[in-house]
Amino acid sequence: MEQKSHYINLLKEYLGKKQRSNPQYSLRAFARDLEVHPSTLSAVLNGMRSLPYKDAQRVAKKLMLSPMQETLFVESLLRTKTRLDEIVIPRDQERFMLDESYYKVISEWEHYAVMALFDVTGFNAAIPEVVERLKITETRAETVLNHLIACGLLVENQDGSLKRVHEQLRTTEDVKNQAIHQGHRDAMELGLRKLDEVAVDLRDFSEVVLAIDPSKMGEAKTIIREFRQKMSALMKKGEKTEVYQLAIQFYPLSVSASEKPKVTKKSKASKSGVAK
Repeated sequence: MEQKSHYINLLKEYLGKKQRSNPQYSLRAFARDLEVHPSTLSAVLNGMRSLPYKDAQRVAKKLMLSPMQETLFVESLLRTKTRLDEIVIPRDQERFMLDESYYKVISEWEHYAVMALFDVTGFNAAIPEVVERLKITETRAETVLNHLIACGLLVENQDGSLKRVHEQLRTTEDVKNQAIHQGHRDAMELGLRKLDEVAVDLRDFSEVVLAIDPSKMGEAKTIIREFRQKMSALMKKGEKTEVYQLAIQFYPLSVSASEKPKVTKKSKASKSGVAK
């Protein structure tokens, strides 16, 4: 069974069971029970189109799937909608490089968030709206806006409104930088809060643990960076109404064999069982 068509197979399997017990059970009746338009359901079953994502959770509930089956159902639907290789990374915009002189911008999440808000439909770069959208204090919002202006990342128009100078920002990669280090800590602390504050259907926290060949870390970082750029390209399409932060963490859980402390005769436990 192909993973990308798993949800279609589940739909067909459910329809088959219904028709087995009731030969009069029609596709129209199935569509009615799923609360999906008959023509849409027909096209989905024939592989002519994907099931609308907005209907996925409801349909999964109607099929009385287990939590695991529901997860696989929705995941297989999303795989038919989004294929990583098909997303094109735009090359027409140069990303402005932030160096150590932009310490606060790099190390404090609110600066990036304000810059991203300029892409949100109807955003007005004023203190009250920044306070409302980011749920920060008025003093903090004023400080962030003033700092972005002082750094030259925002400028005032003649009418007093603010304009973003650079469309895209970036920092150095794989270079020791205290601002970036602090920014990562800031992002992880923010993530802990969002784990409790944000509804599960509006966030995604996931992990995978695997044994790896450390010599492939360079390739792994390249794939992660390409993924970040493709994610950005994908999510910037359509009407933008919210600002999100994507944080990817990939780090060792084990200690390298070459780094394990060597046990010598002097470091062996004494008769009392306490290491000296």
